[in-house]
Amino acid sequence: MASGHENHAAHSGHGHGHEDGHAHAGPKLYWIFALILCVITFCEWGIFKKKDAMGISNVLMISTLLGLSLVKFVMVCGWYMHLRFDNKMLTKIFVFSGLLALAVFGIMKLVLPLMG
Repeated sequence: MASGHENHAAHSGHGHGHEDGHAHAGPKLYWIFALILCVITFCEWGIFKKKDAMGISNVLMISTLLGLSLVKFVMVCGWYMHLRFDNKMLTKIFVFSGLLALAVFGIMKLVLPLMG
């Protein structure tokens, strides 16, 4: 006989099993993703600490760090937050919101210096 939690999970689709129709990865794949995130973070740290020795300009450093951070953000949202299993419309809304936030940030970066 199923417990109340299992019964609720089966009917609501919020369980941790395979009732949503998608195969979930095992722990090994989560560890691989965690290792990739650690490698990217180490690269970010190295770029920041050694930018002068490598002759990297501040603009190139910031652009590279933002790009690597974006990759990590997408990995975390898509993998660990399971967005890849969500309704595609929710993913589109999520991506649009992020792009809108970046656009607003960019516009403010350009406009604020002009305002004095």
